[in-house]
Amino acid sequence: MICKNCKQNFDGNFCNNCGQNSNVQKINFTYLVDEISNSVLQVNRGILFTIKELFVRPGNSIREFLEGKRKQHFKPLAFVLLVSTIYVLLTYFTGTKTFLGNALTGVSDAISSRGQELSTSIKILNWLANNYAYSTLLLLPIFSLASYLSFKKVQYNYFEHLILNFYITGQQIVIYIIFTFLYYAFNSDSYFLQGLPFILSILFTFLTFIQFFQSKKLVTKIFLTLLAYILYFIFIVVFMTLIGYLTKSGII
Repeated sequence: MICKNCKQNFDGNFCNNCGQNSNVQKINFTYLVDEISNSVLQVNRGILFTIKELFVRPGNSIREFLEGKRKQHFKPLAFVLLVSTIYVLLTYFTGTKTFLGNALTGVSDAISSRGQELSTSIKILNWLANNYAYSTLLLLPIFSLASYLSFKKVQYNYFEHLILNFYITGQQIVIYIIFTFLYYAFNSDSYFLQGLPFILSILFTFLTFIQFFQSKKLVTKIFLTLLAYILYFIFIVVFMTLIGYLTKSGII
């Protein structure tokens, strides 16, 4: 058999020179459906498997991924990027705003209503509110630093915390996607329904950390997770204050 990719003679299902499959399918509708299911969605093992695992056993599945059990999981960065894109498109077509966008816009409006000038901090808040995908990626390393410092004695390095929070954030976005469908389906303006995904996403972080960190007592894990959120808030305030100061001083 002649390989259609490198023209090498070979026997079997795969070319022993370049590795291409001997069964080269004609590009048609069936090919396109297979590509979507196997490459993009990876129905049998990728994103749907990852979402299911993160709903059922989030901390345990992420720990297993870090320990090397990775074949069935969707890659963490790709997971965040994909679900963020879906969420942004969904909110665009349904005419709703992302939850983070609403929250940041609310903070910005509250600051402006006190008669303060449109500072650099408010501009940053407005930019973050209008650029959800970028905001998610920019804030993730900050929260990962907070969780790393809070759980520093557990022996996971910063980059492992980053992977942990990639999956947590991705699954939080999945929760927001589900509720966006509910808002649109029931045409609901209920403040309770709008705030529920935020509450669930915070609880999801606590549940994941409780499962993930096995060597700590339950009360300790709850306290350290709360500490991570407090440090996260402090880091953001310090960062925005520093940017505002540098801008006002003409340094940037």
